[in-house]
Amino acid sequence: MDKKYTILIIDDKSENLHYLNTLLNEKEEYQVRATTDSNFAINSSKLNPPNLILLDIKMPNLDGFEVCKLLKKEENLKDIPIIFISALDDVQSKVKAFEEGGVDYITKPFEKEEVLARIKTQLNIFESKKTISNLLEQQDFFLKKIIHEMNTPLSIISLNIDNLESNLGYKEEFETIKASSKSLSSIYNDLYYLSKKEKRVSQMSHINLMRFLSSRLAFFDEMANVKNIDMSLDIHEEFDIFMDSYELERVIDNTLSNAIKYSFEDSNIDIILEKKEDFYKLEIKNEGIQIADTKVIFNAYYQQKDKNVGFGLGLNIVKEICDKYEIEIIVSSINNQTSFTYIFPENLIYKGNR
Repeated sequence: MDKKYTILIIDDKSENLHYLNTLLNEKEEYQVRATTDSNFAINSSKLNPPNLILLDIKMPNLDGFEVCKLLKKEENLKDIPIIFISALDDVQSKVKAFEEGGVDYITKPFEKEEVLARIKTQLNIFESKKTISNLLEQQDFFLKKIIHEMNTPLSIISLNIDNLESNLGYKEEFETIKASSKSLSSIYNDLYYLSKKEKRVSQMSHINLMRFLSSRLAFFDEMANVKNIDMSLDIHEEFDIFMDSYELERVIDNTLSNAIKYSFEDSNIDIILEKKEDFYKLEIKNEGIQIADTKVIFNAYYQQKDKNVGFGLGLNIVKEICDKYEIEIIVSSINNQTSFTYIFPENLIYKGNR
């Protein structure tokens, strides 16, 4: 039967190597490599990585802590679980072992069942991590595939609806289609943000918030019209902020789209820009379904149990961006009156000439 897992043992005591080698060879799923030479172990691991390493601490030339540190620097070895094996039983040694990257610590003299149980546990954890990593890679590929497939039909829908409206004139059905298209477009932009956020470089610029909000209100106009919602922009203080416009768009669009989605028909959404004492704020208020717990709505895929309310990934993205810029978020939802308030830190406010 083929051996499934390769376990590397590094210990300067040959009697320890012999004992562990004999113990592990009783299990058919283990293939054992053993050495007293730390440098040889490191070099051989680079060429032929094991699945798990049992590593002694007190060794000549290189101690176990230094060996672990060197192994963790190698890209193809950094995730391999390392279990320290040592006669040292003090707290400081154990803490240092975990700080250097060890996943477990077994003290000598060895207990057969303990050694086998700890190795099995760490291999199971390692396999689970690999499975999760593979799933995340597949998810990333799937996400990028969806983004690619969504872009073209969204553009075609938008173009053809505009052409039909030019030829046939205004029709309520066109408004509904355009509103749905805008909703899909907002979802598309959230997915695009998620797929690119690790590699994307922020493009910082001075943004006049009043003009920016006006353009986003125009974008969501059809969505609001379908529910006969009146959106008003109330400017008490006009100011500019210094941030990435695409990230600002994700914050504004997700807040507005949720406000429209969960507002009652024939209601109002108020967007207020003002300065209060020594801080600048943006507040978006709507009349609609009350949020039961404002503390958890920024969790990804949050669903409100008693009502058909779910915020997906949008508000999770909002929270992530606001945390990046240290923008404070205050959410209030009482008696079907909900408000999202964004308080901008001083370093984001642009005080130059507009």
